[in-house]
Amino acid sequence: MTFRILLLLSGLVATLSTAAQSEEATVAVATNFLSTARDISAAFMNETGHEVILVHGSTGKLYAQIVAGAPYDVFLSADADRPARLASGGFLVEGSPKPYAVGRLALVYNDASMTGSIQDILSRQDLRVAVADPAVAPYGRAARSVIETVRGSDWRNGIVLGESVAQAFAFVATGNADIGLVALSLAIEHADRIAFHEVPATFHETIRQDAALMIRREVSGAAHAFYEFLDLPTAVEIMTEAGYGVPP
Repeated sequence: MTFRILLLLSGLVATLSTAAQSEEATVAVATNFLSTARDISAAFMNETGHEVILVHGSTGKLYAQIVAGAPYDVFLSADADRPARLASGGFLVEGSPKPYAVGRLALVYNDASMTGSIQDILSRQDLRVAVADPAVAPYGRAARSVIETVRGSDWRNGIVLGESVAQAFAFVATGNADIGLVALSLAIEHADRIAFHEVPATFHETIRQDAALMIRREVSGAAHAFYEFLDLPTAVEIMTEAGYGVPP
């Protein structure tokens, strides 16, 4: 057998070995975190060879799908409440959930000539304000808290509700709302086409985002590895650059 053939066989064995070890994880991710999750998944797949399939939606809808039996391996929620409910319901492996990011809000707007502080802008009753629906979206609840701080209990005046924080952002981007309170990560991602003010964290309760590892008949190594990867410096750096805080 020639040296060339040995090399070819060696390469084939290595390829087959890698393929055999590579696994797949389906990750349900809250819409606000989708772009960041894509970057983290790309880094994870590059480092491990595992494949990640992302399914996105509002936290409330993803939670309902999981309870109904959706075959997700990992859930990247936009809050801590839904993962806690899944844990109490017996849906998660022991030791899960865990915090993976702290969300921040931004006030976004299209009109570059708009001036004033966040309080000044939100006080204007003539402006249509886009927010995610507080009933299903954690960022919507935080946005409501900010608006109530500025306007009082009559927070619904001029509000345009989106199903998710991404839809609320789209309302502003397309001119269907004048301003919006959305995830800072979305504002940073689209900073080339929209103006924004970062909302101080003291304006609302902490938006703690928890990750959950599902109990499945056979939890894949890829799912475990991705869940742990969220704590590693590569993932933390991606999240920080995207506008998220690091959990204490």
